[in-house]
This record gives sequence, C-alpha cells and structure tokens, in this order.
Amino acid sequence: METVLAKKEVKRANVVKYENVTEVRSRITTIGGTVILAVMIVLSLVFVFSFLFPRGNGIQLVIIVALTAIGWGFFINCATEKLSIKDGVLEFRSVLSRTVTIELADIDSYKLTNFGLRLDGNMYLIEVEHEKSEQPAEIWLSPCWKKEDLSRFCGTLGVMLETINNA
Repeated sequence: METVLAKKEVKRANVVKYENVTEVRSRITTIGGTVILAVMIVLSLVFVFSFLFPRGNGIQLVIIVALTAIGWGFFINCATEKLSIKDGVLEFRSVLSRTVTIELADIDSYKLTNFGLRLDGNMYLIEVEHEKSEQPAEIWLSPCWKKEDLSRFCGTLGVMLETINNA
C-alpha cells in the first residue's frame, strides 16, 4: 500500500512565451494546400485530355476550361495570402483579393475562428472590431494556413495591442 508522505503544488505566474511574428504567409505545403493542388492537377489533366481526345459537345469543353481557369485562380490566391503588422497597421494581402488595412490603435478586439473545411474554400476567419466601423472587419483565410503560424501571429498582435492600450 502506498502512502503519500509529502505533496506540494507549485503555482506559477502566467508567463506567456511568444515569438515576435509580424508577418505570416499561407503555405502550399499544408494539408489544405496539397489537397487543392492535387485537385488542380487532376482538373488540368482532364483539361489536357479534352483537347487531345475530343469527345462530346463544345459546352463540355467550355465548362472544363472555365473550371480549370477558376481553380488555378483560386489556388494562386490561396497560395499568396499574407498577414503582416507594419508601422502600426494590420494588413492582409493576396494577389486576387482586396487588401485589408486596419490601424492597430483603432482595434478594439479580434477573434480567430477555425471553421474546418467549408464548401466556399475558406477555413479560418479573423474578425477585427475597430472604431472606424460598426461591423467587424472579416478577413477570410484559405486552407493553406498553418494553425501554429496563425496562433503565433495572433499572440504577437495581442501583445502589440496591449502595449498600445497601456501606453
């Protein structure tokens, strides 16, 4: 039979360790990125084979061409997304998306949400409530992001917001 002779719980202060990450990019090497790339390779092969071995009517070819062009545009947009904090401004950029810029001093709160895989292709949402708008700014992110990168970036954003608000 075992008897506990001594027990002591050590309570530590909440010390948050974080890396100062002021710029993150989406990556093709994530699971979401490789799935999108695999689908695009298959769709591109169907596109090539539809020219090499023409069968069916012209509308099928138009549909395949449209799907391939839209798919590659989506993939390029997903692969070029970037979040950064520069000169007191939170900025989201992508090749085919609109650029979102928000002053850090105007930010009241932010929330990062993981939606899993969705039919519209977006996986993460960053909602930023700020003084310049009644509605929160929504930054939709593709499946090409690593959750760890986003978490580290949001940690840096939180520390910078606390620094600005405490100054």
